[in-house]
Amino acid sequence: MTLPRADVHQQLSRILDEELRLLEELEALLRDESAILGRDDVEAIARIGSTRQHCVDALTRLDSERADICRMLSFGQGRGALGKLYGWCDANGALNSKWLANLAIARRCQQLNDTNGAVVTAKLSRVQQLLMVIRGTCAPPVYSARASRYGVLGTRDLGRA
Repeated sequence: MTLPRADVHQQLSRILDEELRLLEELEALLRDESAILGRDDVEAIARIGSTRQHCVDALTRLDSERADICRMLSFGQGRGALGKLYGWCDANGALNSKWLANLAIARRCQQLNDTNGAVVTAKLSRVQQLLMVIRGTCAPPVYSARASRYGVLGTRDLGRA
């Protein structure tokens, strides 16, 4: 199946434009999430998490659509295939420039997500420490192969209602 280059260019340009919109939305969501994590607003965290997931799902669909075009036109898979496809339908390099700009935003999103994840991990660790104090247990000093501590938090009857 052969499609006119102009049609492929238009389709890829649409994908890249939509991807840019979603990446900018995701970056804003991750920045908002960072602020919300600082306030410990559980309801807001849940709301933003759901919105973020919808954004990531849409980005995944766009990536799949782009990969399908590569395969359909026999360019193969992976970054090299995408470069060949962009070169084939866009001699002036505008698509590749858009792609590189989107990658830069995606890297910023990854950094924000990693930072937010580290904050969540630290907060969970603090909660675990507080639970151990309440239960009167201490954390086992040995780690498993998965970098988690062996053992479980001790149970202790804290009273009856």
